[in-house]
Amino acid sequence: MATLYPLYSTSKGNCTLLVSEGRGLLIDCGISRANIIKALNAIGFPLAAIDGLLLTHEHIDHIKALPMLVKKDHIPVYASQGTLDAAEIEGFDHHNEPFEIGHFRIIPIPISHDVADPCGYRIEMENKALAIVTDTGKVTPAMHQQLRGCRLIMLESNYDPDLLEHGDYPAALKKRICSTKGHLSNNDCAALLALFALEGEMKTAVLAHLSDNNNTPLTAKMAVMNAFAQYGIEDVCLEVGGPFCPPLEV
Repeated sequence: MATLYPLYSTSKGNCTLLVSEGRGLLIDCGISRANIIKALNAIGFPLAAIDGLLLTHEHIDHIKALPMLVKKDHIPVYASQGTLDAAEIEGFDHHNEPFEIGHFRIIPIPISHDVADPCGYRIEMENKALAIVTDTGKVTPAMHQQLRGCRLIMLESNYDPDLLEHGDYPAALKKRICSTKGHLSNNDCAALLALFALEGEMKTAVLAHLSDNNNTPLTAKMAVMNAFAQYGIEDVCLEVGGPFCPPLEV
């Protein structure tokens, strides 16, 4: 059995743990090392059992603990070369090609964000698959391909268009957020999740990377629930990533 722990998932910090057969992967580390250790202690999982750190891109809310995890804990880092260079860290360039860490098979998913070379990840183990995709301004063809067949999908639901439009962000920042290299809205997230729910493989959906200023957990969940209701989808577990998200079986 594999279990996903969406430990932190907001515009201020992102860190997710995947555990299978007593070994783990971290996906991003955008909080302090101390908070990562605190979260791991709370679930009884040792930092020493983490076999790799997958980076999606170099923004600080995804790599804050990176220098300390490399220096103190010697956790191997996997990312695109563009991300490694931008983060100024040594690691393994996955060349946006499938690779393996222990019994995890990992497939990078090219996405669209205003950074060097971002990606999400499809992770396969025990004949099951999940996908984690955040920080993308649009749904890419690779997302359509690699999210298909996943039992669990953790997908960005960053902003509510009305809250963003009427909020106090500067016009340039609003334009950046809703651009094709910005972030995914609740509506776009809901439409994509409904598509994969209708195909029948997705059993769990996790809303990720919610904005603290332009979204709320209830607003994001309602967007998806309305889309599901429109198509009569009833058998999908819907959660919001973060400290209050329960462990999720894949």
